[in-house]
Amino acid sequence: MDLLPPPGEFRTTEEIRDARFHEQLARRRKRMLLWSAPVVVIALLAAIKLLSATLINVAGTSAYDNAGYVTASERFSSLELFNVVEPWKAHFNQGTAIYAGGDFFNATLQLEVALGLVPQAPQDEPRGEDECKVRTNYSLALEGLGDEASIASDFATASNYYDQAQTMLSDCGESGGSGGEEAQEAEERQQESQEQSQQDQQQQEQEQQEGEEGEEGDPSESPSDGESGESESPSDGESGESESPTGGESESPSEGESGGESPSPTESLDPRQEELQSRNQEAQESREASEQASGGGNGSGQNW
Repeated sequence: MDLLPPPGEFRTTEEIRDARFHEQLARRRKRMLLWSAPVVVIALLAAIKLLSATLINVAGTSAYDNAGYVTASERFSSLELFNVVEPWKAHFNQGTAIYAGGDFFNATLQLEVALGLVPQAPQDEPRGEDECKVRTNYSLALEGLGDEASIASDFATASNYYDQAQTMLSDCGESGGSGGEEAQEAEERQQESQEQSQQDQQQQEQEQQEGEEGEEGDPSESPSDGESGESESPSDGESGESESPTGGESESPSEGESGGESPSPTESLDPRQEELQSRNQEAQESREASEQASGGGNGSGQNW
């Protein structure tokens, strides 16, 4: 009965079998399409991600080549989301761009992350080329920090940074290492910078020592209070009169030659004597004002 055609329609047995076979194939294709849809979507997203990473990397490289280091750093930072195959490259490129812009400290932060993500060779085996690339740029950033500390005369910090930079290049900067000529040149330059920093430190310490010895051996630069008081203001101890001798001994003769008034002897006094005389004068005025306020003196005050 299943092979009989519907009423009013005539089909052979072969046609009915073929029709049912095509219906089964259609249902099977539909199920396969539904099952493979997630895989197709994932593959499509992966393709878009890889293409985006390539375009962003090209844009960042273009900005870097044109000395737009800030722009390059921002573009390379976007690779952290797109580059899932080699995630270390995003931080490596970003740290390199920041280093080229002169911000050595922030460059070390990104390069340190890249060093933790880059594939590293097993123990007791030579370092790989990618690892040496990260280590070379990391050492250059540390060298920049050492140069800044050396310029600021902080030679201890500079020496510490130079040591870290040379340690970072171990097994990469040696002849025949995986780092190539760049790592070798960086290591040699860092050794020279460290030696120069040590020489500058020794020279600075020697100059400081000579300066201290010179100050101790030259008493004329720091006369005692008693000597300065006797030589510069003889009128204070010789007479109580208001007049003072005139002549070429005054340090400011233009003020003492006009008006017939005697020049002020305090102009040639030691600064500490001037301050003492000023305080004595202020104390005297304060006592007089207190006596007047308490009813003494000329009797004009009111006694409370």
